[in-house]
Amino acid sequence: MLRNPGRQDRFIFAKDTDRRGRFLLLAAVATLALLGIVGHLTGCYDEDPDEEVDTLSPNPDGASVGYASLNPDESLLPDYREGWILPYKGFEDSLLAIQGTTLANVLEITNAIRDHIDFSRIYAGESLRVWFDAEGKVQRFTYSPNIVTFHNLVRSGATGKFEYSYTRLPTETRRRIIGGEMQGTLNASLAQRDDVTTWIRQAVNNALEGMISFNTDARNGDRYRILVEEEFAEGRRIPGGRVLYASYEGKVAGHREAFWYEESDPKSAYNAHYTVEGKALASSGMRLPVDRIHVTSTFGYRIHPITGRRSMHNGVDYGGRVGDPVYAVASGTVATAAQDPYSGKKIILRHIDGTETYYLHLSAIGVRQGAPVKGGQLIGRVGNTGRSTGSHLHFGIRQKGQWVNPLRIKMIAAPVLTGDRIEKFKDQLRDIRALLEKTAASG
Repeated sequence: MLRNPGRQDRFIFAKDTDRRGRFLLLAAVATLALLGIVGHLTGCYDEDPDEEVDTLSPNPDGASVGYASLNPDESLLPDYREGWILPYKGFEDSLLAIQGTTLANVLEITNAIRDHIDFSRIYAGESLRVWFDAEGKVQRFTYSPNIVTFHNLVRSGATGKFEYSYTRLPTETRRRIIGGEMQGTLNASLAQRDDVTTWIRQAVNNALEGMISFNTDARNGDRYRILVEEEFAEGRRIPGGRVLYASYEGKVAGHREAFWYEESDPKSAYNAHYTVEGKALASSGMRLPVDRIHVTSTFGYRIHPITGRRSMHNGVDYGGRVGDPVYAVASGTVATAAQDPYSGKKIILRHIDGTETYYLHLSAIGVRQGAPVKGGQLIGRVGNTGRSTGSHLHFGIRQKGQWVNPLRIKMIAAPVLTGDRIEKFKDQLRDIRALLEKTAASG
């Protein structure tokens, strides 16, 4: 039995003696390899054959093996084919690996669902299910990242197009405090604990490393305290959760605290950990180019949403509404402010270290070529110009002639919260301190 320890529902069974299954797996691998060669030879305008392809990270909450989720509507259409997000593969490649799916199927499903799921938050082991009719046409698709969440596409009999629906089953919220003493490193101390998932460990490290130099100021015997909020369904923990609070008490580092701030929009770029003064904890000096984070296409090889060919995508697409603000990620000079048939209205900024940042498919350009800009300055508006299937910002970073995955660079919404945001943060800070006391008192 192949099992993902991070998933506590039904699992996929496989027999080592299934020769037909092994044959199909080898055929799928060969097909993907062939597609990669074809895409390399026939890629569209933004292909870079020398670029290293970024790959999907495994699920931070467990091993990367598929599982079967429990969608309450599945009894209506029991004949489906199942797959899962594969280790170090993206949504499209994982979908293509399901028996019977074609490039046309993958393109139609991806285009129909990209505005509803964030492709930067897909993890190996998550469930994919496809229903075909007698002619091999996809009639329904479900992506389930966990046992309570279902993103569904159903083909309309009236229009022939996919219609999207979202199902979320009831959950129970639980909070707990994790405290202890550091021995060696904070990361190693947390990794040794059975009650700390990889996701919690990563979140705590990301929050505290912006305040503490662990290479020079951490000491054995320093203490940490964490308030975690998690969801459960029928006693089963849902992967993920939130670290509402993390503190560190060190002999050299002193007392440091990080608080989670969240706006009403769960995709707000401002949702992050901050100091008690409302200062951002990320050490990066780069600002996010948009206020709302919803990645509709990641960096790396993909099936192009218009051409249908496999090609290199040299940036990240952030979905948004036409007119949403676009910001300079750092200070620099406007190298290009122009328009072409592919990129639409575009801005290219050149920064002091020679790095160039690209902002494509804009609806409006707010700067002129040769003008200086500051980090965080409004330079344009999200649009749908050029070769595009919907309103979004294509954002790219080019360093020393090579494209870089923007998702691997830490960027922040603002160095410090101000205005209404700092007042909301203060209210949430007080609520978190009250939850700390309440959770500690309840044991």
